[in-house]
Amino acid sequence: MLFFAGLLAGGLLLAWLRPGSFPAPSTPSAGGLWLLVGAGLLVGFGSRLGNGCTSGHGVCGISRGSVRSISATLTFMATGVLTVFLVRHVL
Repeated sequence: MLFFAGLLAGGLLLAWLRPGSFPAPSTPSAGGLWLLVGAGLLVGFGSRLGNGCTSGHGVCGISRGSVRSISATLTFMATGVLTVFLVRHVL
């Protein structure tokens, strides 16, 4: 309970000290909303297909020495590096 009280108190203190810290969220357009829904479904499908999420494999699986988690995490990292390279240098 103290943790949640601290989260609330920290947010309120920041909002009081720096009023512009929490801008009003924008409402997504209809197309953007469907894009978010599709992305969420793909993340759920990928987590199911990979037998766990990226955090689970990276934090828990590697610490347990799971070969599956090590290979999954290496795949996630390599895909991320490749994606950043393509977005910054090719597209």
